[in-house]
Amino acid sequence: MGVYRKSLDEPEATEEYDGDGTAEAVQIGDNVVWRSRLKPGWSWAKNAEPRMGMDYCPASHHEYVVQGSIVYRMKDGTSVTCREGDFVIIEPGHAGEVTGTKECILIDW
Repeated sequence: MGVYRKSLDEPEATEEYDGDGTAEAVQIGDNVVWRSRLKPGWSWAKNAEPRMGMDYCPASHHEYVVQGSIVYRMKDGTSVTCREGDFVIIEPGHAGEVTGTKECILIDW
């Protein structure tokens, strides 16, 4: 067909973060696209580490920050704050934490 359409408003998978947010996914072609809606106070340490059993995320990400802000801290101690309108490539070995008072909305592929 040449054109494929999916909507994150009709997710094929959903993850809940203990009342601090959700992540919804669709698979389109060979790609999985996630939309995360993370409330102020969400953090890897609080909401993902207990479930994953790891201090840092083992995956790499390509993200676009739709709304809000999030800081990513790397294993080596460096950190970067990402805000609305930023595109980000994140290597494995990071932990995120939502900053500010707005919900952070991320598109991840």
